[in-house]
Amino acid sequence: MNNLERFKKALNWEPIDRLMTYDYLDNREILVQHGGFDSSKTYSFQELIEVNAKAWKNIGVNIARSVYDPVNHWMGGKVANWIRFFGVDPSEWGVTQAGDTAWISKRPFKTLAELEKHMPQKPRYEDVRDWYQPVIRQIQGTLAEHDIVYIGAVEGPITDAYTFMDMELFSLAIYDAPELVSHIMDCTGLFSAYIARAYAEVSDVPLMFMGEDISGTTGPIFSPKFVRAQGLPRWKWITEPIKEKGMKFLYHTDGRYGKFLPLIFDELGADGLNPIERNNCNDIFEIRKEYPHKLLFGNVCCMHTLPNGTLGDVEDETLELIEKIGPQAGIFIGSSSEIHDAVPVPNAVKMYQTVLEYGNFPINVERIRARRKELREKGELNLRATLEL
Repeated sequence: MNNLERFKKALNWEPIDRLMTYDYLDNREILVQHGGFDSSKTYSFQELIEVNAKAWKNIGVNIARSVYDPVNHWMGGKVANWIRFFGVDPSEWGVTQAGDTAWISKRPFKTLAELEKHMPQKPRYEDVRDWYQPVIRQIQGTLAEHDIVYIGAVEGPITDAYTFMDMELFSLAIYDAPELVSHIMDCTGLFSAYIARAYAEVSDVPLMFMGEDISGTTGPIFSPKFVRAQGLPRWKWITEPIKEKGMKFLYHTDGRYGKFLPLIFDELGADGLNPIERNNCNDIFEIRKEYPHKLLFGNVCCMHTLPNGTLGDVEDETLELIEKIGPQAGIFIGSSSEIHDAVPVPNAVKMYQTVLEYGNFPINVERIRARRKELREKGELNLRATLEL
């Protein structure tokens, strides 16, 4: 059984031989050590896919949704898409990149009156399809040669709209110029819906991810009333072609899901969550208890455990997920959000290798508990002990 066959069964809660690993990786050192990335070289996109695939394969990642380019930040690609599909003037936009981050440093508007003069155009499906389908075929085909499953991803219409406008102006416009917000969200929502439609037509992988950051660590960023009225209908534009093909839909927001969970699961009909941030933000065990038939992607802490913990800390937190959720299936274990550059390579590798070592069905819970006890007795859980004080 290859990983795509295993993944299809796991998505449908059918018996498989072991738990699978999943993650979003943007860690340069992993590409260097395990993919052979050389910063002195210039890579074609095909070569970059192959470097990523080699790295993922070597460290034990089964499922991914990123092709990490350590040189060119993804924000540049986002603005390039707005120029290409929304008809915005390229001379009026600028992206500044420094180190491992980038931001929009130039927009043609600062006020609502200026924004009204620089509104985007709605994209055309044929344009999006003709650009996207060859790319997703290329990525999925190359990664399949390495037995890596690649899931497609879109940006949520709210997130893309406030990135386009700038969060401050977006928040003001919700109340002072709702018609502008509505038009921009039509543009961003249609763009993502067209990607979803194009993906559903050609993808071998039956799962689509949507990133829609509507929460912070304390709860919603936006009024649930606004999200339900303006976000939910456009989310359904995206889920419709996915569901029509019998595919699954994975919902993402950073921060605390809280009262948004009924909206995401019951009203939208999402099949699962990723990420599930920890640190008094979300409790993956409570979520599983409340929604036992939803898929969970994560959830080893990438804020504390993965960047700052010992190998024992990482192993123990991974084992906890395997012990408490693994026997029920429906979990794909990885970081609580991403493997960023602050995560030491050995810690990331330890997480995936722990899943591969202890995640075989039937899950041997007693063996896991014995190993977790051993880690405690040896004093290898330094970070968790500190955080619990």
